[in-house]
Amino acid sequence: MNASDALHDIILPSQLNPWPPLLVWLLLVIALVALIALALWQWRRYRRLAPVRAAQKQLAQLRADDRELPRQVHDLLKRTAMSYVPRERVAELSVKDWYDWLDQALPESQRGQWLDLMGNPYRRDSGHGGQALLNHARQTLPRLANAREAQC
Repeated sequence: MNASDALHDIILPSQLNPWPPLLVWLLLVIALVALIALALWQWRRYRRLAPVRAAQKQLAQLRADDRELPRQVHDLLKRTAMSYVPRERVAELSVKDWYDWLDQALPESQRGQWLDLMGNPYRRDSGHGGQALLNHARQTLPRLANAREAQC
């Protein structure tokens, strides 16, 4: 018996299936893409709401007993609205149309209160809503970010 007779044939291993590791990597890539998309969406939303956050800070500094409160609230809401809707569309609104436009951002039960809350600026005691006016403006501000040009 010679040495070559003692050798056995080489048995090749069966073909390995690449899918289990590939599937794991595929799921990781999908999860990573989803996380990146979610982070981008949150970042864009954060940037889009920046004017509202700035207006809310200014609104928190206003005093409810200030005689100039209606004008300050009006200016603050107008500036914030112009951050989301073209200036020409907001600036051309009359007082009544402006309050109607603001009402569209509020629930049905809270609409139609702007004129009463703003009071009469030509009276000695303007009779504005004070804290109620601030609360109404506070509820309106976040909804201005969803304002559309079609509402004007």
